[in-house]
Amino acid sequence: MTRKRPAPEVGFMNPSSKMPTRECTVGGGQANEDANNTGSIPSVRYLPSPDQSYSDRKQYRSILLANGLHALLIADPTENQIMRDGNITQQNDGVSTTSSDTEEESDDEDDNGRPKSEASDEDYISDSSANEPTSNAEAEGEKLAAAALCVGVGSFSDPRHVQGLAHFLEHMIFMGSKAYPQENEYDSYISKCGGFDNAITDLEETTFYFEIDEAHLEGALDRFASLFTDPLMLRDSVCRERDAVESEFQTNKNRFSSAREQLMASLGRDDHPCSLFSWGNLETLKHNITDDELYKTLHEFQRKHYSAHRMHFAVQARMSLDDLEALTVRYFSKIPCNGLPAEDLSKVYNEKNAFRDEFYSKLFIVKPISDVCQLDITWCLPPSVKDYQVKAIDYISYVMGYEGKHSLTSYLRKHSLALDVHTGASSGFEKNSLYTLFSVSIVMTDHGLENVEQILEAVYSFVRLLKREGPVEWIFNELRELEATSFRFRKEKEASDNVEELVVNMRYYPPKDIITGSELYFRYDPDEIQKVIDNLNEPRFNLMISSTKPYRNVTYNRTERWFETEYTEMDIPVEWQRLWDASEPIPEIKLQEKNPYISTNFTILADEDHTLQIPPYPEKLFADDVCEIWFRQDAKFRLPSALMYFYIISPLPFNDARSSALTGFFASMVKFQIAEELYPAEVAGLNYELYSAEKGLLFKVDGYSEKLPFIVDEITAKLGHFADMFSESVFDVIKAKLEKAYYNELMKPGKLSRDARLKVVCPNHWTTWEKFEHLKKFTPDDVRQFAGNFFKGIKIQALVQGNVDKETAKSTMHKVLHNLNGSSITDMQSIETKAREMPTGENYLRIRNFREADVNSVTTTFYQAGPVTPFLNACLELLVSLLEEPLFDILRTKEQLGYDVSTSLRDNAGILGFSITVHSQENKFSYEHIDERIELFNRHFVETLLNMKDKDFDLVKTSLIHRKQVVDTELKNEASRHWGEITAEEYIFNRNKLEVEHIEGLSKSDVIELFRKIVIDPSTRRKLCVQVVGNNGQFVANDPPVIATDSCSEFKLNYILPDVSQNHQSHINDIGKFVSTLHVYPFTKINFNRV
Repeated sequence: MTRKRPAPEVGFMNPSSKMPTRECTVGGGQANEDANNTGSIPSVRYLPSPDQSYSDRKQYRSILLANGLHALLIADPTENQIMRDGNITQQNDGVSTTSSDTEEESDDEDDNGRPKSEASDEDYISDSSANEPTSNAEAEGEKLAAAALCVGVGSFSDPRHVQGLAHFLEHMIFMGSKAYPQENEYDSYISKCGGFDNAITDLEETTFYFEIDEAHLEGALDRFASLFTDPLMLRDSVCRERDAVESEFQTNKNRFSSAREQLMASLGRDDHPCSLFSWGNLETLKHNITDDELYKTLHEFQRKHYSAHRMHFAVQARMSLDDLEALTVRYFSKIPCNGLPAEDLSKVYNEKNAFRDEFYSKLFIVKPISDVCQLDITWCLPPSVKDYQVKAIDYISYVMGYEGKHSLTSYLRKHSLALDVHTGASSGFEKNSLYTLFSVSIVMTDHGLENVEQILEAVYSFVRLLKREGPVEWIFNELRELEATSFRFRKEKEASDNVEELVVNMRYYPPKDIITGSELYFRYDPDEIQKVIDNLNEPRFNLMISSTKPYRNVTYNRTERWFETEYTEMDIPVEWQRLWDASEPIPEIKLQEKNPYISTNFTILADEDHTLQIPPYPEKLFADDVCEIWFRQDAKFRLPSALMYFYIISPLPFNDARSSALTGFFASMVKFQIAEELYPAEVAGLNYELYSAEKGLLFKVDGYSEKLPFIVDEITAKLGHFADMFSESVFDVIKAKLEKAYYNELMKPGKLSRDARLKVVCPNHWTTWEKFEHLKKFTPDDVRQFAGNFFKGIKIQALVQGNVDKETAKSTMHKVLHNLNGSSITDMQSIETKAREMPTGENYLRIRNFREADVNSVTTTFYQAGPVTPFLNACLELLVSLLEEPLFDILRTKEQLGYDVSTSLRDNAGILGFSITVHSQENKFSYEHIDERIELFNRHFVETLLNMKDKDFDLVKTSLIHRKQVVDTELKNEASRHWGEITAEEYIFNRNKLEVEHIEGLSKSDVIELFRKIVIDPSTRRKLCVQVVGNNGQFVANDPPVIATDSCSEFKLNYILPDVSQNHQSHINDIGKFVSTLHVYPFTKINFNRV
């Protein structure tokens, strides 16, 4: 169960905890600017500091600026010297408390980094924001600073005649300011300094955030604040950027969840904010409005709503609270305050007038864009934001969504009616200040679709069970204790994630509860819970069936305006209404029992033996011809948690597409059959994953260390004795589920593009369309026999890390070996990963999108560089860092080729290269045009590098180095780096330290020479351009149709043949024939010892 943050409601706080009134001086921006010019400091009000987790070592200070802006300052206590505006400042901030801002020295540190890519069926992708191991010394390292600003306005405030305006304004805010008028100055600065930025528009707030090398935090804050102080939003930028909004909308148009949400919105009353089209597109931002009117309306909207007293700001860095406060006051006091009250939509709109009468009285049958079979039962309840202390909605969601024995989910699965059940309400459209949409969403089987009334009977019976039993205090208390324990041992979040979450929380909770408000259950109130139960027992809810297979052969006679979703509405069958009226609790469905998996021992082993010497990297405990186990006890994060990773490698899935599909089927069946038994363990903080990978099965568990070995034992026992629990009814359910999953993946042009590229580059890559064709032919005997043979020839790689000792690691490994009872692989070369050498010149693979009506195209131009060396790897990483900002600025912002433009380093089995990817719309720019603009950009980029000042080049290089020195925020990040080294069999646990040494020695001429060699020079470059082409409405008459109607369709690539003008290019019209003549590189690893 994932609980989202609640939405705000005006005046919901108790008087005792109410936030101080956020007054401001109208025109305060100028007043504070004058104060800064005269040397005086604008007044600051200090608010109560937030309560925080036992494991949280940061300091917090909550302040209110003179202009009404509420700021949360977060000081990381890790010692570090940072360079800011040429001055070295020693940071020695200590551990914060809930009652003061006392500062004291601390030797503790938090780590921040992202895991290295794993050896799975994903290819290795690296760029300047990935592959970030820590530096060699644990007590040292870099950290990224981050900041976020939340404005209290969102899409609910869109004018009816300019729908999507709030989202469009979010885009336009980035387009320059009076202080920094260059359109891409903010993005450029963030990118060059090793950071990233983003924004999100919700229904009632808009959030902007960035992360950056902390040495450049002040420069980033200056530019960031200027966007809200004096944004330019020039007319030319306005006319261009709406194309990006259109591209973003088209990119997301094929997502079922987005389309369904907009369909729900279309059922809202015409005057209610819930019925607005929040995305915006060219119709709302261009065709229905003049350029002059859009420009005027945009600026008026910004001046009205983007006022300092409606803003919250959070910043985190390894600086003192006083320094953070000084920076905040200096730059954010300048933001103007207009003094206008925020719109209180709840005075007019609520849950009673949100949706039209037919929303409740009709049955809606929907034809989804994806292969989906889903029943949604949705109640429109009163807004639940007042309930953050009791969280009655979350309690009901937990009880109703429980998946253990005797649960609603268990009942539906056992009767082959459903695969999954999801309950509750997420923030945004479902949960806001006007209403709460509480949904029970059932992912149905085909049998369930044919027997919807049985599903309804089960759901209705559970609603009656809730009414009969009422609130259950022991269940609430157990849930409260689970959440309290989770919060007590909360993992450190990365700075950007932390500020993004907290800045939105600042809108919803009083200062003292900013951190705890979304996490904890504060008190038990049966009356509040009973109100929700009573509302659910009212016969006022929406019924919606979304199914690719037409329900009862209905005819779709309606189309939603924006996403063009086809649907129909009909009277609810009389027998369904009788089911509700006569429903009573079903004996098979009961409330949950007490959880046996709850941990009680939270002893930190490192605190028990202070003399224990723990090596800096994992050590190999044991290795033979069947397994190798690596171990590292934690003494750094000091939490009662651990993780255990197992990669069960087999030659079968690696060397055969059919076996690869069978491996996934095997894993899915096991997960489905252990789900009920182990659901209480998941609730208790013991998490597990089991899925197919490139060479076999990946099995991972993590959570509280006390009972983790039991989970490993139970799951591997099920794997080893699969035949004993094999069920043909489960086989049928899983086969249908996987067919839908494969189909939906194939409908994504980005997934198809990746599959096609890797099919060319990697000999052992098995594509989704290949595995899909095998899957459809599987029989129960196929899966049963495969599972029996899988462990006859395996190699297990294992890592145990965290709050465990060596003996526990060894005994757990012995149990795994006993349960699986496997033998060794006879030919180890049969599992070596390799890559093909691309031919010199230009090679094009152009294929049609499988979804005929989809306008979206994806172009990925891949430039292969060759076998990995320390120099080549370092040079490519720096090249990608240098490419990012100008690529985005030119192809995305200025030329508006598409919403998503990116570059990535590619590592395919030790053969390096990089790629440029553009997601575009074929009815706007042709795929030939996209290819031409990428090539033109490449030629322009050489000039950019030649003209780049040395200080700018050094800035990018230094920022890349600092990102590689970023420390890990949590155990999982550190372990993931170690795991990447183990699965790649390279074991270079200090990789980043070695990579930094090579990056430091690079010059601008090194990068230019490499770029010319692999991109520009036609005699040496090895270009593979893969393009998945969307529908521009002008298919050539003799083109065969693309068959993609449902999961029973046969999928074959539809190659686009070149015209006469493209004869100089090498076009691939049969991947198999093309790769049959290519050279295959030998098994390749990096060698840092080779000169």
